[in-house]
Amino acid sequence: MPILGVHDAHDAGAAIAHDGEVVGAVNEERFTRKKNDVGFPVNAINYMIKSSDEEIDKIAIPWVGGSALFARVFPNLEVKRRLLWRRQAKKPSATKMKLTNLVFKLVQDQYPRSLWNAVGTSVGGSLLKSRFRRLGLDKKLVFVDHHLAHAAGAYYASGFKEALVVTLDGAGDGLSGTVSIGENGEMRRINSFKASASIGLLYGAATLACDLRFSEDEGKLMSLAAYSYPAEMKELDGFVRYDEKKKQLVSDLGAKYEFLLAEHIKNTLLWKYNREALAYAVQHHVQQQVLKIISSYMKETKIRNVAVSGGFFSNVITNMAINEMPEVKDFFVFPQMGDGGLALGAAYYVDFQENGKFNSKQMDNLYYGPEYSDAQIEKDLRRHRKEGRIRYEEVKDLAGFSAEKIAKENKIVLWFQGRMEFGPRALGNRSVISLANNPENRNEINLIIKRRPYYQPFASTILEEDAKRLLDPYPRGTKFMTIGYRVRPERFNDLVAASHIDMTTRPQVLGKENKRYRELISGIRKEIGYGAVLNTSFNKHGVPIAMTPEDALWALENTGARYMAIGNFFVEKIK
Repeated sequence: MPILGVHDAHDAGAAIAHDGEVVGAVNEERFTRKKNDVGFPVNAINYMIKSSDEEIDKIAIPWVGGSALFARVFPNLEVKRRLLWRRQAKKPSATKMKLTNLVFKLVQDQYPRSLWNAVGTSVGGSLLKSRFRRLGLDKKLVFVDHHLAHAAGAYYASGFKEALVVTLDGAGDGLSGTVSIGENGEMRRINSFKASASIGLLYGAATLACDLRFSEDEGKLMSLAAYSYPAEMKELDGFVRYDEKKKQLVSDLGAKYEFLLAEHIKNTLLWKYNREALAYAVQHHVQQQVLKIISSYMKETKIRNVAVSGGFFSNVITNMAINEMPEVKDFFVFPQMGDGGLALGAAYYVDFQENGKFNSKQMDNLYYGPEYSDAQIEKDLRRHRKEGRIRYEEVKDLAGFSAEKIAKENKIVLWFQGRMEFGPRALGNRSVISLANNPENRNEINLIIKRRPYYQPFASTILEEDAKRLLDPYPRGTKFMTIGYRVRPERFNDLVAASHIDMTTRPQVLGKENKRYRELISGIRKEIGYGAVLNTSFNKHGVPIAMTPEDALWALENTGARYMAIGNFFVEKIK
């Protein structure tokens, strides 16, 4: 029977796994239109229940104690915490930061863990059961440790029969990371790293120190690093480092509240280095620690397939370094690697424990969300046309028609098709598409839709058959924009709008998993000689990716975009 996974803290969501397969997965933000929404995900749960052909067996709950427990007992605290991270609340004073840090020192590593787990399952479980009953779900709850849920997502989605599984994030259930072995569907943890020595927390605090948003703008820090000269800061060893003899992440600072750690970084590093140099040094430092961890455990276990998850592994440059390690046979990054993927990871884990079926086929798509019929789409289109905001027509060969608009007329097209993607990346069903060989397209999309900083690049979609022609080295592909790749110097102009200053791109390498999107890019390929486009997510800056046709029309009408392909209709905004 199907297993429902539910994550009820920040970036909340729900997912269903059954016999090793994903039935569906979606995050609450898409329904509420609140970025990284927090709390009990009523809408996501209801959608998943309606998506299942069979009755739910059990409910898998990732994250037992710690901040998840506080969020369940005092949900407004988690909301306020997210508002603080997003700079929508007043910054805490120095005194408040120090007081909060005292609490962090007491609870961050969650010792004794058995007590935290007992309180988390009893108190948290009681609250959750009452919330599920209000939705008509009176099922057994199975709690899954935070990092076990991360690891399960990586392992079961990878399809690797045997894998070294590494998780790293800020913190969860008293840990900042784990190392496990996956074999024939069973998982065995062989090491863990305490929360007070955290690579993810250092990276997030450095992001805060650079006046960016914690737990959201870390990708901007990674992008900013490319604008620096090579910089090394020995002081970073004291923040967190991997001790190969102890096989542990260690920190000379101990537990630190993220805002207090950010202030410490400002006072000790940013006063003598510029922020580009800081970004470079932090990126280089954490990358070296991660490579040490993976290299040492590959030597110890003799396992050459590597699967990773946890929020830190949204860092595509570190992932690129792992992908290029000669000793790595195969590499998989769980595509919803942050806490938004915990619901699916927990569902995967409990599903295997209950049903014992291991799917050796690697996850090849993320089209797990809602979809809409042409009748549903046209209902909204007619209303907006009646109000004089758009014109539209039904097009028999929509992919070919859109390809001509993009390739021949150099137009930017909003692309809304099929089931919505799960996770933070648009993969050809909720995308903004343009030519990748025109640098002005990057500037125009930034100006009219995205409003991103100058140093933040856009991603690409490349047809599988053209990937080796455009990228080098190319040890293996990725379908989910989770790994950076170096663009061949002689082909850089072909991807200039979808590449970074360091001549890397973050591609979706497209196979046959999305027929209409492939038809679109194949049509562009006929015009320009290769199959690659700039692909960014279908949303206005600061707003979640469009889920419904109405969301799509709102984005069209509230940005500088002009054209949209939705269902079988091509839409033009009336200026």
